[in-house]
Parts: sequence; structure tokens; C-alpha cells
Amino acid sequence: MESLDQMRKGTTTLAILKLLVDTGEAMHGYQIARALEQRSHGSFQFKEGLLYPRLHQMERDGLLRSAWEGQPGSRRRKVYLPTAAGRQRLDEELQQWRAFSLSMDQLLGLAD
Repeated sequence: MESLDQMRKGTTTLAILKLLVDTGEAMHGYQIARALEQRSHGSFQFKEGLLYPRLHQMERDGLLRSAWEGQPGSRRRKVYLPTAAGRQRLDEELQQWRAFSLSMDQLLGLAD
């Protein structure tokens, strides 16, 4: 399981962007973590110590924009949506992922 966690760490940005683009709705951090875990059928867990720093870095990098949801004085949540730059980055990373995956499949004798 530890090797799966190491692989996941290198693809967290890709996974977050893909989820947000696929859903087309703003999501808060806890919601993102649960949705990613569900998509992986429990194979990957996205702990707060990994997820929130990554969301904040993606926001600083211009890949995500955020807004506060809820009324002042009540429980508020920060929700995230991909920016145009985030969508472009997703396209680039998906192309890289497909090339890498194909190369690994060929290397391991899993592809024709």
C-alpha cells in the first residue's frame, strides 16, 4: 500500500483537476477528499495533511480559484473551481499521463 501512496502523491494535482472538471461544480476540501477516495474505490486515501497544502498551492499557482460558501457568522467553507489555466494544465498532464502509461505498458509487456 505504501508504493500506491507514493504514486498517488505524484498525481494529486491531476486527480483534483480531473475531479473538479468532471463534476463541474465547486467543492470544498473534505468533499474533494471523499470523492477522490470513492473514485479510487478506497485504494487511495487523501489525508488533510496532503490535500489542503496541495489545494492552497494550486490556488497560488493559478490552477484553482476559491470562494467562501455560507453566511458570515455561520459555518463557512472554502470551495474550489478550476481556472482556465487549471483546465489547460489538466489537458497537458493527461497527455503526459497517457504517454507515460503507454510507455510503461510497453516496457512491462502489457501492451501490443
